[in-house]
Amino acid sequence: MTEEQIKHLARLAELQLSEDEIDEMKKEFDAILWFVGRLQQIPTDWVEKMYTPIENVRLDYTRKTSTQVNQEDLLRNSPQEVEDNMIVIKSSTVEH
Repeated sequence: MTEEQIKHLARLAELQLSEDEIDEMKKEFDAILWFVGRLQQIPTDWVEKMYTPIENVRLDYTRKTSTQVNQEDLLRNSPQEVEDNMIVIKSSTVEH
């Protein structure tokens, strides 16, 4: 990974890294990517594909939704409330 890519990831994660930390992260990412490259070289043609590691599992993808919401419950979980309105704090200050 390049230094610019690491700085970009740090900015997305809202981390402030020193130059030494950036150098260390570059070494760690390079080691991880080298290892993943080695894993990709392992022949796996003979391995049967698995969709779940648990045998005999019935996957239930039915979607359960409700259109009714209790306003009091919502406001009770709100960090702030003004005149029966939920105040939501911006979660990220990073511009994309």
